[in-house]
Amino acid sequence: MIGIVAGVVALGVAAAVILWPGTRALDFHPVEELARFDPAVPVGSGWSDTEVIGDRAYFASSDQDGRLGVVAVDTGSKKMVWSNPAAGTASLWDRMIALPVGLVVFSSLESSTGKAQMRILGAGDGKELWNRPIGSSDTVHIGADTMVIVDRVEQRLLGLDLETGEVRWEEEDPDATTVVTVTTQADLAGPAGTGGRPFSPDVSDDDRFVQINSDRSASVRDMRTGKVAKTRPSVAGTSDEAIAHDGRLFVHESGNAQRIFAYDLEGFGEPATLHTAAPDASLSSLTPCGEKRLCFVETAGFDRDAGQVVAVDAEKGGELWRHDVPAVESLIPIGTSLLAVADEDSTMIDPDGTRLWTVPGVAVRLDAGNVLRFSGSLTTSVGSQSLSGVHVGDAAAEMGLLRDVRPGACAWNTTVLACVRESDFALFSFA
Repeated sequence: MIGIVAGVVALGVAAAVILWPGTRALDFHPVEELARFDPAVPVGSGWSDTEVIGDRAYFASSDQDGRLGVVAVDTGSKKMVWSNPAAGTASLWDRMIALPVGLVVFSSLESSTGKAQMRILGAGDGKELWNRPIGSSDTVHIGADTMVIVDRVEQRLLGLDLETGEVRWEEEDPDATTVVTVTTQADLAGPAGTGGRPFSPDVSDDDRFVQINSDRSASVRDMRTGKVAKTRPSVAGTSDEAIAHDGRLFVHESGNAQRIFAYDLEGFGEPATLHTAAPDASLSSLTPCGEKRLCFVETAGFDRDAGQVVAVDAEKGGELWRHDVPAVESLIPIGTSLLAVADEDSTMIDPDGTRLWTVPGVAVRLDAGNVLRFSGSLTTSVGSQSLSGVHVGDAAAEMGLLRDVRPGACAWNTTVLACVRESDFALFSFA
């Protein structure tokens, strides 16, 4: 499942996968340009981006008047499926996310309304399916066929049909609920972005969420119907970091004593204490990193250069390993291994806690055993990047230069890259 925090309309998912037996090495080869595509709206200084889901690539661009255009491409045939030059108009567009039903695009907050636009374009023809304004502190969470919205202005919790926007269920929500979607091992076995958000999650597997209330109680609920399965008191505060994965809820209890607890979502009984931080340390970035394993960043005081990545037993607790990794920005599971992406470099750690490599630039997940490495930071300025592909535990395959693209506006599956160039779009093959 996918969680979208709409305060700045940011997308984020914390989850993990298991390195399934037989995860093969991809057949990496030198990067090759396959095709170029004309934009629906000219690419300029405005926002532009790409999304890839399965064999569908979406390219978006906006002009100085805020007019949004979107192009859909089949990555197998390398042909344009449709082009929509009138996908919406906003002061500034912010980001988008691809789903089986189509493409969800978000604007930044409009100064005149204090709200952002959310528009859903159909996968078949690019026409708008429905739209809805999103408040500055609203949150949006997407499941298999349902979108859950925490509407903090109207104080409502809503379950909407993804294809029509019709309300499936709703209830009053006066206490600023926090929603945590439940992920599974299959959800994140495929390509992911720089922060770990999956491009093609398996949203059909576990369509549940955990609702955390201001009185610290929590409920396990069905996303499609809103039905409550389990409830218990004294779980977490609405501002505590929490993730739900593989049948467990993990809670980072903030305060003078920072601890991590794990709850079994089936029984929802008393939790296991997985870790207690040192008195002067802070914890962040909870990320499942293998079967019955949880990883996170532990920082001494406020010194990010003193950060350590720690792995603990996610069922019984107890430290398994820790590594010094300064200035970590995100943790991304690669099967049972872990990728720690920092300000200027990326580090791979194997299941036993051995550091396999640290390289300059940004590394991203392709699947449960393969990684794509960019030689530099992923900015929206036009430039070139050296690429390499790595199967965990093997030597890197150098793939040459990805030329004249905006690397921060690229997306990928396990064989192709879709990127915005200076004035058009391009599709590249690398495996």
